[in-house]
Amino acid sequence: MVLTGGCASGSLYKAGEGNVTAMLVILSISVSQAIFVDIGGWSNNLVPYSWHQSAVAKGLPPAINAGDGWMDQYLAGYVWNQPVTTYGEVLGLRNPFLAAFIGNVLVGIVLPAALLLLAAYLIWYRNGYVRKRRKEGLRQMGLKAELAGLWSMIMASKRTAIAGLFLGIAAGLHMYVMKGLQLKFGAHNFGQLMKEMGMTFGISAKGTVFDPGYWYVTTQEAQWVGWVFNKLGWDNMDNIYFGLENGIPNPLINPADWMSLALIGGAAVMALLHSEFKWKNTTPELAMWAIIGGALMGIGSRLGLGCNVGAFFVRVSQGDVSGWLFGVGMIGGAYLGVKFFNWWTERRMAKQLAACEI
Repeated sequence: MVLTGGCASGSLYKAGEGNVTAMLVILSISVSQAIFVDIGGWSNNLVPYSWHQSAVAKGLPPAINAGDGWMDQYLAGYVWNQPVTTYGEVLGLRNPFLAAFIGNVLVGIVLPAALLLLAAYLIWYRNGYVRKRRKEGLRQMGLKAELAGLWSMIMASKRTAIAGLFLGIAAGLHMYVMKGLQLKFGAHNFGQLMKEMGMTFGISAKGTVFDPGYWYVTTQEAQWVGWVFNKLGWDNMDNIYFGLENGIPNPLINPADWMSLALIGGAAVMALLHSEFKWKNTTPELAMWAIIGGALMGIGSRLGLGCNVGAFFVRVSQGDVSGWLFGVGMIGGAYLGVKFFNWWTERRMAKQLAACEI
């Protein structure tokens, strides 16, 4: 994300604003995923034999070669053996209400988020806030002043804070409405509807297609390229990712696909309304980082089972302990990415200065 200047979802809305570099990022993410989930050959030598045995023992449909693909053996032989644990379960809360609101919401979301905000305040914001108070003749920093400083940091960009609040409410309502429609009409996956309409191409061995009922990012991007590869002759429906779980339906009838396309279109509309839409061409260097960073995001999203939306925000909101572990990984990766870019920039500047001196 640091290399490309944004995440997968950020690249989508920047593409809607006319950013060509962001379009390259989306393409790189999509291609790298579609290839990574179906590779085998020499990469199988990297897989522990215990993963291979466990994957084969799962008894998957004959069309799925679980023992002949790096990603398949990783999923069926390792990931599926790991328990999904919520904070309510960790705390041993048996009452569903307490498990949801005390375990998953309070302990799993509110407290960690509050601690992160507090850390950001103490490490980066507080010194500037104290200097500002001293200029105003206010020197003492009691609890009330500290809370005022924390709130000042949160509301430093009021427009962003309000937008984030409404976005969260809208996302929650979206999930609620989509689940309600699934229950009302008894259609829990779009694959059922495709069958009833006589559309069988691209449906997985389980009779499903990727249809979470709410917005994800990277899976539908992988499906775009996976569908194109299949039409070009690549047999890529023999793996778990496409062939068993998500399918590769025609992009024109892919429900998750249209959510991402709508985001691109919405960003374009808002940019046009504010006279901010502009084709922003790329450069060779930006294109290089877009392709490299996009490929790393594509591979990482498959290893982490999602991007920052699916593997972090969605899992955290569901009380899944692994969500915050993904967040820790993002923070560590961002730190290393910034360090690398600082080194790269200093190196380039040193070369340019040396050339000027000559």
